[in-house]
Amino acid sequence: MSEFKAWGDYPAAAEAFWLAQVERATGRIGDEALEKITPAVGRLSDLFTTERPKHKFPEYFADTELLAGYGIFFLPQSFVRTSFALAHAYELRQWRPAGGEISILDLGSGPGSCGVAAAHCLAQLTDAKISLTAIDRSPMALVAAEGFAHATLGAGVSVRSRVGDAARSETWPEGSYDIIVAGFVMNEMTQLDPTNLLAWVDQLKAHLNPGGLILILEPALRVTAQRLQRLSDEVSAQGVLTRIGSDLDDDVCPQLLGAEHWNHEARAWKTPDSTDFVNRRLHRDLRDIKYAFAAFTSATVAPLPAQCARLVSDVQIIKGLLRFITVRKGLIEAVEVPTRGLSKHEVKKLAGQFGRGDVVRHDQPPAAKIRLVKSGDFEVFWSPR
Repeated sequence: MSEFKAWGDYPAAAEAFWLAQVERATGRIGDEALEKITPAVGRLSDLFTTERPKHKFPEYFADTELLAGYGIFFLPQSFVRTSFALAHAYELRQWRPAGGEISILDLGSGPGSCGVAAAHCLAQLTDAKISLTAIDRSPMALVAAEGFAHATLGAGVSVRSRVGDAARSETWPEGSYDIIVAGFVMNEMTQLDPTNLLAWVDQLKAHLNPGGLILILEPALRVTAQRLQRLSDEVSAQGVLTRIGSDLDDDVCPQLLGAEHWNHEARAWKTPDSTDFVNRRLHRDLRDIKYAFAAFTSATVAPLPAQCARLVSDVQIIKGLLRFITVRKGLIEAVEVPTRGLSKHEVKKLAGQFGRGDVVRHDQPPAAKIRLVKSGDFEVFWSPR
């Protein structure tokens, strides 16, 4: 076990590996390589947003420049997103692996961002022997995933890969795992309707060790986040797994009822230098990483205090108060925290201590609108910062 740095840490070894892949793909060195890879990153960005296909995504990992561009620009974001989602399960909900060995299955791994992130965090937090299995349809992505995992995790983590389809359990290896990660693949499984998605979760559970953890991450777009939320609510309603994230309880998410906001995270992070360099021409907003996630376990997990509520909006600084939206017990709450008597610096410092996805606690009963008496009447119960 190495010293734990921070949730959301992106290792220098990971960045160095992908910079080497960019140099190999472009035949250039350093900044020149990053300049040359930027158009490929732009094409991928359009594919993931404005030019998303309605049915099947192309095999973009078969192109060496697109693969390297993904690794230098998009992979760090997915790595950090996975770390924060794991923080919710491990730190807030106190989920723990059942034994001294931790096996991780990364479904639809691509070049390895999500599975390697989980292994990286747990290698710092525990003394357990860790193994990682990556499953993807792209042989090129799996070759990169193995190299990336070895460069980032070192020899202490066992890594293997297998060509397979995240949507088809018959292509997965036999056996069961302590953690199953399905990162940003459900949105590409457009052929599965809600009933088939429930059957898919049943297959995930069938490959889960007792007390294991399932992490599903998706883009923060309204359509992808809400599709995951509906699945999460249905799985929770069935009671076959315990939902421990991102929702705090088993109540149906009220944000599905036409509310302004939809359930997703937005967290500040430290952008790698190479990612920043590529973004000088792309001008994407990388201040926060955004994503939706759901976490389930077959373990017994203690409930959170009844006063806890989860932020589902940004924190607004308004004259004399802070305003934000929370969800608690299936109810959307508009919360106002008075800041009179505080200096501008103190107000900014208070607002900077928490944000979308964090958990706060106060003693007011659930209500559509809550106005606290003073800023000391609430506390930040949990934030992974």
